[in-house]
Order: sequence, then structure tokens, then C-alpha cells
Amino acid sequence: MASENKNGKIFISAGDLSGDIHAANLVREIKKACPSCFITAEGGDNLKAVCDEFFADIVNINAFGFLPIRQFFFLKKLLKKLELYFQTQKPDKVILVDYYGFHIHAARAAAKLNIPLYYYISPQVWASRKGRIKKLAAVVKKMLVILPFEEVLYKRAGVDAVFVGNPLIDIVPQKDIKFQDEVCPNIAPVIGLFPGSRISAIEKHAPILLETAKILREKINAKFILFSANKNYDYYSLPNYIELEENNSWEKRKSLDFAICPSGTVSLENLILGVRMAVIYKLSYFNYFVIRAIIKVKYITIANILANKNIVPELIQFNATPKKIAETVIEQLKPENYNRQLKEFLIIRKTLGESGVSKRAAEIILKG
Repeated sequence: MASENKNGKIFISAGDLSGDIHAANLVREIKKACPSCFITAEGGDNLKAVCDEFFADIVNINAFGFLPIRQFFFLKKLLKKLELYFQTQKPDKVILVDYYGFHIHAARAAAKLNIPLYYYISPQVWASRKGRIKKLAAVVKKMLVILPFEEVLYKRAGVDAVFVGNPLIDIVPQKDIKFQDEVCPNIAPVIGLFPGSRISAIEKHAPILLETAKILREKINAKFILFSANKNYDYYSLPNYIELEENNSWEKRKSLDFAICPSGTVSLENLILGVRMAVIYKLSYFNYFVIRAIIKVKYITIANILANKNIVPELIQFNATPKKIAETVIEQLKPENYNRQLKEFLIIRKTLGESGVSKRAAEIILKG
């Protein structure tokens, strides 16, 4: 039987590292506004640290590179457990964070029991399978989106949606962007290397990035910082011109002259930081051809999608070679190209909302 307090028991779920971070920040704000709320969570280490009861770890099945077949059976078993939990404990509200593949099933389980469902951070259904919007519309009470165009997209589909701002605004420190006429170009540029957070991505990107660094070192005497988002991957011995950073130091990231990174969260972080970049992405051949067949957007980088033009170079799959990446970086570092990305980044920053995103999201959920 549900508790008398409409916010008495809340269940929240996040399925990847970035979602886990944003979900944990949301829980902190919910607890500030409603200290008596009892929050059960499934996710990763960040949610585990702030919730009252931890249900299951679904973040690290990706972070540790579990085989897809193992993930499938793990999640199938977990869904049965979750359905039983909803039936017996009947939480007052369920909050899902991104991660469509598993969460659509969790959403349906909650909807069958008439448990109010809030979705914080929309899956990128607009990028590939827009039909998923209708599936979400059937189960979601309110969609809290973090990209400005998503609110209109969902409302057109009949979903009660609101743009709360992008939570990275509250996490990523913004530096004052200085244009070329205000600074002297670094004669030995510092370039950030970002292979990704999942083992599968790191295994594809790390060798390419290391070879790219070797080429750039010879051509422009660059220095490099490799930002490792997954401590379970061993980079072995790196050359002395590559520094390994395992703690995502914002100060070091702000000091970068350029970055080479995947298209996900890290690219939006670099935009907010004001760090120029090129985006790379490489998949297995099978996954690439499958994804290419379903992707419906012109660009894969959030900066380019928001601007609807090519601001950040994208080197995908067959173009993600060390030679082509190095050539792109050298071209982007030319003085005549210095200001181009930065001016666009300033414009895009303003569209991402004001600070206090997690607090706004918490207030909407608690009032609903």
C-alpha cells in the first residue's frame, strides 16, 4: 500500500556513469527539500553514496566491459526483481535517468501499477528511433529534458515535458574564453586525449589516440594529457610526453589548447569549458553499419546538433585514422581558425539554461 506522503518513497534508476552522477545530484536536492523521503536507487557508486537503500549496480556492468549476452541475462533477471519490488513496496514515485533500453521496461512495470513516472534526461530518441517517443508518452507522467529542442519535440508527441536546463552547467566550471587577439598561441600546445569511459570504447579509441599523439609530437612538438575515465583499463607505459590523468582534473582540462574526444558527454563538457576540439568515434564494423542505418541526424556531436552546422570536426569510423585526426588538429590550431569554435561555444552555452538544474528538477518532481 502506498504511503500517505506522496513523496514518502521514491525509486530512482540510472544506467551509465554520467546518468549516475546526475541522478546522485538530483537525489541530494530531493533530500534537501524533503529530508523525510526514503530513496531507493539502482545505478552506480554515486547513487549508492546518497540513497537510503541500494537496489542494484547497473552502471558497472557496462564500465567493466561485460559481454552483451551476460548483460542481457543480468538485466532480464533484474527486471523481474524490480517488478516484484514495485508490486510489494509500491513506491510513491519512480524516476528514470536516460538509458532507454532497460528503462522502457521498468517504466512499463511502474505504469501497470499506476506509479507516477518521471523521466529525467531524455534518451536521445530523436537521433535514431523517433517511434520510441510514443512508447515513452504511454508511460511517462512528466519528462524533464536537458536540451532546449527536446521540450518542443516531446510536447508535439503529447508528452508533458519541460526543459530544466543542462545539469553539466552546475558541474563543469566555465573559464573566461580569450580570443586570439588577446592571447599568444602556445608554441607547444597541450592537447587532451579522451578515449571514453566504457571499456569497449577505450579499446577502440586508445590505440588511435596514442598513434595520433606520436604524429603530432613529431610535427608540432605538442604535449598531451590522457584523461582516463575508467581505472580498470591499463594503459601500460606511456611515452614521457603523455601525462596520465585519472581524476578528471577540471583545472587541467581548462588548461588544454585542444582536445580529441568521443561525441558524448565529454564533448559537451569541453564546450562549456571553452576547450576547442575534434570528435572521433569508432565502432566494430557490425555495430557501425547497424547504427548508420538507424541514425536520423546529420551530426553526432551535441555542439553541431545544437548549432545545426559543422562547428566541431567529426572523424567517424573510416575517417578516424591517426593521420586524418592529426591533420585535422593541425588545421584547427592555425591562428586563422583559433576563434571560430570559441565564438560558437559562447552562443551555445547560453542555450543550455541557468544554474540550479538539479534543484529545479527536484522541485518539479516533488510538487507533481
